[in-house]
Amino acid sequence: MNTLNKKIELDQLNKIIISYNTKSLKETLIHANYSRSLLPNLNNIPQFHNIVGLINFRLNDLNQAMIHFKLAIKINPNFHTAYYNLGLVYFNTKDLNKSYDFLLEALNIKKDYKLARDKFIELLSFYKPDHNSKNKIFKLNEKIIKIPSNIDFTSKITDKNIIDYFKKCKEIVLKDLNDISYNKVQIFRKKSIFLNCERHKAIFFKYNSIPEFCFGCFKVVIETKSFFDLLKVSLMFDQIDFFDKFNRKNMIDKKTNKDVFKSIIYCTSLEEVLDVEKKTNKLFQTLLDDFTIESKRGCHEYAIEYPNYKKIYNDHSKMMSFPDKWLNNEKKFDSENYKEGIQEKVFVHDTKKGISLHEFLVINNWFKDQKLSL
Repeated sequence: MNTLNKKIELDQLNKIIISYNTKSLKETLIHANYSRSLLPNLNNIPQFHNIVGLINFRLNDLNQAMIHFKLAIKINPNFHTAYYNLGLVYFNTKDLNKSYDFLLEALNIKKDYKLARDKFIELLSFYKPDHNSKNKIFKLNEKIIKIPSNIDFTSKITDKNIIDYFKKCKEIVLKDLNDISYNKVQIFRKKSIFLNCERHKAIFFKYNSIPEFCFGCFKVVIETKSFFDLLKVSLMFDQIDFFDKFNRKNMIDKKTNKDVFKSIIYCTSLEEVLDVEKKTNKLFQTLLDDFTIESKRGCHEYAIEYPNYKKIYNDHSKMMSFPDKWLNNEKKFDSENYKEGIQEKVFVHDTKKGISLHEFLVINNWFKDQKLSL
């Protein structure tokens, strides 16, 4: 009888997981709660609380997500996945100290837990614990940050300067890290503004309408002709104080057949983006040989469907405005993907100054992508 009950419970748990991957989050949460009422012993299965925690996390109910991940750990104190998920939840709050502790505990339980390792490395680009940690990844991160670049940011930067610096980084990393593969391919330095791009793009792809927020999102886009100039811009974004107050990104754009070495500075108004473009252009003319710079609005995908959207004019009235009818699409999307009354927002932490292990591993991925040795 017990064996049969256990099979029924595990089958139901599997159905909830399938629903989580294929159906709406709210529908899946109702399914999970109803399943628990029919099969109370689901409350004693850590994987049940883990999936309910994930559902609540994606519904932006961080408190309920924490409750369920902690219940999973209470049932099974060695459930490394729940520690990792708690680390993810706290990563989106003010309390990075708890994110650090839970990710570290996941790694202590499962030494080869690469997802947790990579998130822990990313966390260290935002956070430094108050105590002296004995963790080897933390120590390695501190070593990387302290490597002097010996680059003068007031005159032209040579490719040799860049290569020498990152070679020093790699020498140190290889001494302490056996696996230098990494799951990130962009450097995104953040500055306390939650862009919520995942939501906005989901709305666009579902309804073919651009969210209202994105009509106030502007960016300066810099394209460099060489890969090494992309590396230079990534260092400039970190070292030159002017860029500190902006969200900014460095990436190899692969949307077309030809790689585009792209850097982006995010702005919140037309006036700001035009000013930033002018000042950035002046700075880069001193430091780089060949680049293009342009102010745009919003994402590349939006402009393909609505070419007038990206066009910028000094006169606001000439620019495409947000169609009020599109607001219904946002309301419908939010009603399907967020709980009513839950207003919690992701807390965005400022990226710490300095090239961290996170940034180096992304750049190492770039070298591999370009089939260049370092």
